[in-house]
Amino acid sequence: GTALTACHKKSTPLDFFAVQIMNTESPFPARKKRFPFGVVLSVLALVTAYGLLVNAGRNLEYKKVKAVHQEFLALKQRKASNAEWEAFKQSVHIRIDPVIKKLEATAGSDFPMETQLYWATRDYLYPMLDNARVEKSREQEKFEKHLEEAERLINKQP
Repeated sequence: GTALTACHKKSTPLDFFAVQIMNTESPFPARKKRFPFGVVLSVLALVTAYGLLVNAGRNLEYKKVKAVHQEFLALKQRKASNAEWEAFKQSVHIRIDPVIKKLEATAGSDFPMETQLYWATRDYLYPMLDNARVEKSREQEKFEKHLEEAERLINKQP
């Protein structure tokens, strides 16, 4: 009798779960493990959006100065009138004077790109607008040299 009772011990609720855990057959069809494309695409989209936002704010001063230079070259190429040059010069003052103030505060040995832009705008931009309307002047050469150096420093940065 004692051997019989040892084999037929009273079952507990935990025994039921133990049997269920050991049962590997599911009533549902097996789902194949798929590569999580949705998760990967979501992460990639977030990283791209973040990168675009960060880069949009980066080098704004350079972009403004470069845009002015492009407009200057276009006016020069089409041989703009004195009235057009004066209107352009006024618009440049409105757009670039705040940039010069900002660059003055940030330029220094720790910020070489800003320093190059500061020199280009403070020292050569306005004289270039006055004396390089027809032929390339020393000021235009200096302005473009500093602008090219700023661009080189931007492209070197990560």
